[in-house]
Amino acid sequence: MMTPIDLGSPALLKTLLRTALPAVGGLSINATHQGVDAFFVGQLGPEALAAVSLALPLTGVTAAIGVGLGVGTAAAVARALGRAETSQARRAAGQIASTAMVLCVFLAVCLVALLWGMRGPLLDLLGATQTVRAPASEYLSVMVFAAGFGMVQILCDFTAIGEGNARFSLASLVLCFGLNMALDPVLIFWFGWGVKGAALATVAAQLATLALYAIYFTRGRGRIRLTPRLSSSSLLRLWEVLRVGLPEAGSVLLASVAFVLLYRLAGNLQGAEGQAAMGIALRLWVLACLPVEGFCLGAQPVLAHAVGAGEGRRLSLAAFWVAAIAVACAFLFMVAGLAVPLRLAGLFAQDPAVLALAVPAIGALALSLPAMALRHAAQITLQATARARLAAILGLAPLGWLFLPVLMLSTSLRGFDGLAVGLATSALLTGIGAAVILWRLPRFSLKGIPA
Repeated sequence: MMTPIDLGSPALLKTLLRTALPAVGGLSINATHQGVDAFFVGQLGPEALAAVSLALPLTGVTAAIGVGLGVGTAAAVARALGRAETSQARRAAGQIASTAMVLCVFLAVCLVALLWGMRGPLLDLLGATQTVRAPASEYLSVMVFAAGFGMVQILCDFTAIGEGNARFSLASLVLCFGLNMALDPVLIFWFGWGVKGAALATVAAQLATLALYAIYFTRGRGRIRLTPRLSSSSLLRLWEVLRVGLPEAGSVLLASVAFVLLYRLAGNLQGAEGQAAMGIALRLWVLACLPVEGFCLGAQPVLAHAVGAGEGRRLSLAAFWVAAIAVACAFLFMVAGLAVPLRLAGLFAQDPAVLALAVPAIGALALSLPAMALRHAAQITLQATARARLAAILGLAPLGWLFLPVLMLSTSLRGFDGLAVGLATSALLTGIGAAVILWRLPRFSLKGIPA
């Protein structure tokens, strides 16, 4: 059994690394899985790659809910444990997590049914071209189920991280994505199922991982135990989860909507080649963002625990370390994106037209990576302190209220190249705001923050 880490340990930097690095590992293997998946699908041609890229934003809608509930649950659980490490605190934390899980399963069933019934009109909304529509429909018909399972799995991951057991979360993600990558070539090529095989590999890996979590939570392998029972007090505690999680869910949801818009505009401007190129650039951008985001999310329970214990100085110092490490890692990814964009794009496509469009987009998005790191560090700090309104403003900026006007201006000036430039510009402006928030953090008061 993996023993949860003491989130209040005086060795702050060591505690941050012990909680955050497993999350980095988890999202890094997620990034690796996405790259491997795109590599195998890319062997089927640009139409298949464009089809998968089109369908992914739709599954991102359900992922947004899982992430929102997960972030809110992790913060609430860590704050509850930070107040007092007692059996009563553990029961309260378990009650919070159990209520969030019941809500998550209910929403997963509803949204899977909705996406299944609307998959045809949704492809029209995405602007799927005639050559892309058939493989996109085939892929989406299976991925809607993966989206529902993914919601529940995401919440399980965050709950384990929130109680200080990020190592178990890492083990579960290694199982999930490792199995997925192993099944990809078998189902895509050996069985000859193409893009549908890629989706089936995802579903099979998720089912295995959820079985592992069922054992973990029902047998009390961590600090808390999930139970399906609901009460009026547990429903009242749900607000502690939602007030923090809703801004994060909105941020992830807007990212999916923004990607849909980018794919649609790319198709309008450059056809299937434009959609494939935009898919490559966005996938690489997400791959670079995931480890940085994982570090921040993995460190969040340490910040939330400090809030629950009323330790303002520990909170400020922890936020500084998180921001410094995240920006340093993002800078390295930025250098790679600027130095070898053609080589990176060549991992997913060989079509000269696709590569010509993808290379400048990769370079533009690479410039925004340090700013995105600052945004993640500031946002998880705001979530830890339950400052939901400010977290929402910051989280919804790079792909929401700030992104849309910048995108309109950049595409009117630069056409297809303006798609990536618009996203990068909004991310850079958001990074400036995040830096200001982190600079003012020592002035924040911890009074009145819920347990």
